[in-house]
Amino acid sequence: MFDELDREIFAAGEQIFKVGEAGDCAYLIETGAVEIFIMDQGVERLVSSMGKDEMFGEIALIDHQPRTATVRAVEKTVLVPVRRKLVEGLLEKSDPILRHLLLVILERFRGKQSNAAKSVPKSVPDTETSRAQAVHRSNLKGEAAQKLSLAHGITRALARDEFELYYQPICNLADSSVSGFEALIRWHHPTDGVIPPMDFLWFAEQTGLIRELGLWTLERACRDWPTLRQYSDYRFPFVSVNLSPTQLTCESLVDDVKGIIARHNMPAAELKLELTETVMIEHPEMALRILDRLVELGSSLALDDYGTGHSGLEHLQRYPVGTLKIDRAFIDPMMNSAQSLEIVRSSIDLAHSLGMNVVAEGVETGMARKKLLELGCDFGQGWHFGKPATLQDLAIRYAKT
Repeated sequence: MFDELDREIFAAGEQIFKVGEAGDCAYLIETGAVEIFIMDQGVERLVSSMGKDEMFGEIALIDHQPRTATVRAVEKTVLVPVRRKLVEGLLEKSDPILRHLLLVILERFRGKQSNAAKSVPKSVPDTETSRAQAVHRSNLKGEAAQKLSLAHGITRALARDEFELYYQPICNLADSSVSGFEALIRWHHPTDGVIPPMDFLWFAEQTGLIRELGLWTLERACRDWPTLRQYSDYRFPFVSVNLSPTQLTCESLVDDVKGIIARHNMPAAELKLELTETVMIEHPEMALRILDRLVELGSSLALDDYGTGHSGLEHLQRYPVGTLKIDRAFIDPMMNSAQSLEIVRSSIDLAHSLGMNVVAEGVETGMARKKLLELGCDFGQGWHFGKPATLQDLAIRYAKT
């Protein structure tokens, strides 16, 4: 809500702004009405009238150009100003593609108005300000073009089978035997080589492409599971596939998972779905509904990156999580930090008290494995047990053992 300081009052006939002035804000009409005039061959011409809840002045506000019209109050009018600082803050948080598109539309609008505005006095912008605006637009254009290229590239990669799954073993800490694998996506770009997930998954999440990528990953992991399963002697072998927050806001996810495991004759109990706490915070009711249905299919759930986000007892109690994965941020310094060691110890004890098993991520040394085993941790994942590898490389690796 706006307080009294956020309103401007104009009497009937009073000018709010005139053509050619710098535009530093737009106005929302709370009460009253305004008339809008442009210069047509040196003569002022009425082009529009606006009333309650309508907005004007937004063009100059967004593209930093002079006002294209003169506006006067028809009667006593109360306006709520929407200042440039607020709009720029909102635009900075929006997607560069949308910001660039908005500027393109505004520039075309300016072009169409140029003939009608020939008599408008031209303002000469400050040189430094003009240069800064030009640099900003150039950077924005480049970022927008990069994102458009990335969106096209992901779509093309799905169509041309440029993605591949790498699998990292998750091992029993007691004897280092393979208990399962986590599926990790990689992009074999035709010109840029192998692109790691951190370089494109964030964008796929922003644009919704993550839904298609997520289903592709699940489909491929289930297809590969009969081969992967040969490398594990564990009583309950599993393959873990990551679910994104966006996927967990789509009601069709459960039916999609059900269809995929049916196509590949995948035992549901051998599919573990990993998720982070983000979706639990943003969409708690929907997340609970979907996760309950996934567990009803027979699959299990793992809470990934535990300890790095908004971890809380409420999430562990409320959601049907069967596995807790402790983030490597606590495993790495555990051997030299009493605080990290205690966090790991208490996390393991808490998970076990709630009936969960525990996977420690980022296990890089035999000493770390030994310490985790002493703390009662069940499984480990990290370079000590094996780096992520393709299905073909895993066949070679485990043929030698």
